[in-house]
Amino acid sequence: MLTNQPPVCARHLRTAAHLCPHLDGEPTVYLAQSAPLYGATGTLYGLGTHGVQPVAQPGPPLPYNHPDMACFLASQQIRRLTAFRTVALDELLHRLGTPTT
Repeated sequence: MLTNQPPVCARHLRTAAHLCPHLDGEPTVYLAQSAPLYGATGTLYGLGTHGVQPVAQPGPPLPYNHPDMACFLASQQIRRLTAFRTVALDELLHRLGTPTT
């Protein structure tokens, strides 16, 4: 599973869920054992009739080892989640002994 959301430590779970407008207050939490860097999303550039210009608009994430990465302007870093499980935010906070309010 690929994600552009950065890992969040247990101490900052509630704060991130509250402050980030993309998380809607009750986000899906993936408890991952591993989240290595995968690549990025962004725009591919190349030489055109008017110099350097975009040749491909943002699409699927490009892995860091892709040959087009040298001409790629990244906008978001992507991680691959492996060995993970889905848990409710309040359940995780309860298990960690963190206040849920």
